[in-house]
Amino acid sequence: MELRKSTLFIITVLISILLFGVWGYHVIEGWNFADSFYMTIITLTTTGYQEVHPMSPEGRTFTMVLLVLGMGTVAYSVTHLMQDIMSINFKERRRGKMQKQIDHLKDHIIVCGYGRMGRVICEELYKQAVPFVIIEKFENHIKELKNSPYFFIEGDATHDEELLKAGIQRCRTVASMVDCDADSMYITLAAKFLNPKVSVVSRASDESARQKIQRAGANKVVMPIIVSGVKVAQSLINPIFEDLLDIDGVDPTAGERVQMAELPIRSDSQLLGKNLMSCGLKQRGFMVVGIRHPEGDFTFAPKADYIFREGDVLVSLTTPDTQSELIKAQK
Repeated sequence: MELRKSTLFIITVLISILLFGVWGYHVIEGWNFADSFYMTIITLTTTGYQEVHPMSPEGRTFTMVLLVLGMGTVAYSVTHLMQDIMSINFKERRRGKMQKQIDHLKDHIIVCGYGRMGRVICEELYKQAVPFVIIEKFENHIKELKNSPYFFIEGDATHDEELLKAGIQRCRTVASMVDCDADSMYITLAAKFLNPKVSVVSRASDESARQKIQRAGANKVVMPIIVSGVKVAQSLINPIFEDLLDIDGVDPTAGERVQMAELPIRSDSQLLGKNLMSCGLKQRGFMVVGIRHPEGDFTFAPKADYIFREGDVLVSLTTPDTQSELIKAQK
């Protein structure tokens, strides 16, 4: 169990008062350690037993000082410690309950690192109702997570046990958004070792790190500085198109932002065997910009008579408000 700094301080004060009492009786009355300790205990706890030995006036004065200093401190300390123990037990129960919920997740995303990038990713996943688990080791970020609705694991994502707690063997993607390139490489290696089929998206600070992380097994490596630079350049070259996909100037809760969405064609999909003209996606407000085929190739702007096959993945432009409709279309 964890002990807060305030609790450790209270314990230190209690021990100090106890030692002060033992020292006082030993110096003033000349008693041995056992008698001094016993007298200090019955004084602080106001038990009311008789004195161990007859005391001098100085000893009685010291006893009164010890009572004044000790009684309030002991009463406050006991109350504080009980509250802390109850709080710790509550946190342990909450953590156990959260772990049980995490154990039931499947095809979720594991986000390693709740820094600036990790926070934005989690906000987007939460808005889209995509299940995810965060692994975070820094205390300041953990305090923030405790007040959030997110599932999280307190620990180091480079350790296998933390990835296993987060459900690495059942998840679909691992997003390594930690600041350290070496940690990103370790997370990538660990994730691929524990689940060879998992998709890993990692963050890198430069081209050299990107190549190393990619060789470690990452499916995609992003460099935030380059991504931001390309976005600014595109806004200068193609301002109208960038306004369409703007993520800064549109309220994300308004459902107005245009975004890319994927629609996999499964064996039970209602779209299987239909063509683009008759499937009704256009009427629902979806603009199909391309199809990724099971063989790996990509068809941009497919023809209206193209018949959807199992394993195809439709890439569409949509908005958050119509995202749920896109999911319904495949059922």
